[in-house]
Formats: sequence, structure tokens, C-alpha cells
Amino acid sequence: MFDLPEKITVWNVLSEDGLGGFTWNGPIVYDARNALKQEKFTDINGDQRMSTAVSYSEGSDLKIGTMVFFGESGAVEPPADANDVRALAQTPSGSGDLKKAWFS
Repeated sequence: MFDLPEKITVWNVLSEDGLGGFTWNGPIVYDARNALKQEKFTDINGDQRMSTAVSYSEGSDLKIGTMVFFGESGAVEPPADANDVRALAQTPSGSGDLKKAWFS
């Protein structure tokens, strides 16, 4: 099995108040493998981009736009240094429910 020695904390938007305020469903902490590396990926709009980091985890709540903090956090809202998921992929069989997320 793929070793996941690090942590990520995730938040997803539950609702918007129409004035720029959000309600979040976090924090949820997952085991992960994080790498601060550049990789070319295609975002949801079909644009080619270069990542600043990638993360592998079994985070079932990960989706495009999920806010992710590299490490463990108990904050009810994502901290300023959290990143949003720009692209997401499920890895091939043999690695369980492992997801790969790209950040830019």
C-alpha cells in the first residue's frame, strides 16, 4: 500500500451568504503524501497549468475547489495559507481509493 505519512486538513463550502461570506464543513483531517513540486495538469476549464504542489490521500471529501491545508488544523475556516484543489484524479487500481490533487 502507498505510504501516507503526512496530514492534510480539508474544508468544503456548505453555503454562501451572498455577500462573500461562506459556511464551511471542516475541518476534516486525512493521512496524505504531499510534494511541493511542479507538474503540468489540465484544470476544470481545459487550461494547461503548472502545479506548485500535489497531494495523494484517501480524502473522500476532496473535489475541485476544496480548500486544503498541508498539515493538521482545528480551525473552523481554512487559514490564509490553505490552497484550493485545481484538478483531481483517482489513481489506478491497486492503490485503493487514493486520490491525487493538484494545487497552483
